[in-house]
Amino acid sequence: MKSAMTAIAAALIASVLTYLFTGQGEGTGEMEGLQSQVSELAAQISTGGGAVQLTIIEESEQDAWLQGANRDGSPRPGPADDQKPLADASNSLCFLTKVEIEGMDGPEDVATCSVQVDEFTNWWQVHATQGDGTDASVSCNARCIVWE
Repeated sequence: MKSAMTAIAAALIASVLTYLFTGQGEGTGEMEGLQSQVSELAAQISTGGGAVQLTIIEESEQDAWLQGANRDGSPRPGPADDQKPLADASNSLCFLTKVEIEGMDGPEDVATCSVQVDEFTNWWQVHATQGDGTDASVSCNARCIVWE
């Protein structure tokens, strides 16, 4: 049953990603409509006789980001890592929704975005990372699907 739930969650995530990245989910009312459709589908899925409630966590207001320059314009090279907590990993799945990188001007510049589970808190976190000596800027954001 757990593998079936994992397959359903993966299918839902693929559907949500396709919906968002094709530009169809840009209205605020449309996102609520998508969430109600996901909830209706979740109501039809049961594990051990109980219904599963799926919700979509909105993107956080503040991205994980690193500025590659100081206020005076001088470079501020990495290494650096900024992280923001998202949701409890025991009942959710999180994915990147936004990646913006600026100032990549050489092969030594390395900037990444990732979503990882913190081993101490067991919460998903979105990470913006600058490599050693990199002065590029990076901004990352993520969204989560939570089941209860």
